[in-house]
Amino acid sequence: MKDIKKSNSGYTLVELIIVIAIIAIMSGVGALTIGSIRTAQATTSMQKFDSELSTLISRTKSLGSSYAMKIVRNAKGDGYDIYYGTYSGSDETGMCDVTKFTANDPSTPDAVLERVTIYYNKDDVYNADGATDELGKGDDGDVNAGMIIRVRKSDNRVIFGEGEYKFVKYAASGTNDSKGLVGRITLNKETGSHTYGKN
Repeated sequence: MKDIKKSNSGYTLVELIIVIAIIAIMSGVGALTIGSIRTAQATTSMQKFDSELSTLISRTKSLGSSYAMKIVRNAKGDGYDIYYGTYSGSDETGMCDVTKFTANDPSTPDAVLERVTIYYNKDDVYNADGATDELGKGDDGDVNAGMIIRVRKSDNRVIFGEGEYKFVKYAASGTNDSKGLVGRITLNKETGSHTYGKN
């Protein structure tokens, strides 16, 4: 037993550097993957919102001029819920009253926009970069109450909700800025047409 020598030299410096390099690479890959997932979620939400605008126009044509869509921040604050229903308030500019909206099913949203923050500019000022508040805040009303989007049945003219919507990746820290921009949707007041793109 005395002839057996125990070797306990530990890790060499080279082995330690290799392990640290592998950890750094894996961390970088993980961060890129999370960023890609969040971009994909926000982009999907933008495309879904564009689709819901088309749905609103077609449903207004078939179900009547009082039909409307309400978009409101979800309970977690990291996305939005969309409800369809009827609006019984005034159609005069600047007179939108979210309390006059009755959802078809208040317990379940018709669509959900996940992991996104939307900045909105209305009144034909198609430049959401100038909006410092999220959709539903400021001039658009209480963020908890949401906002109404309506179109006229006869010619698709937008009654409420025209302007530009800027979609930004949601960040829990509140650092939503142009670096997280995934795209914009512009809703034309005169025609009800809506387009989306990166810039």
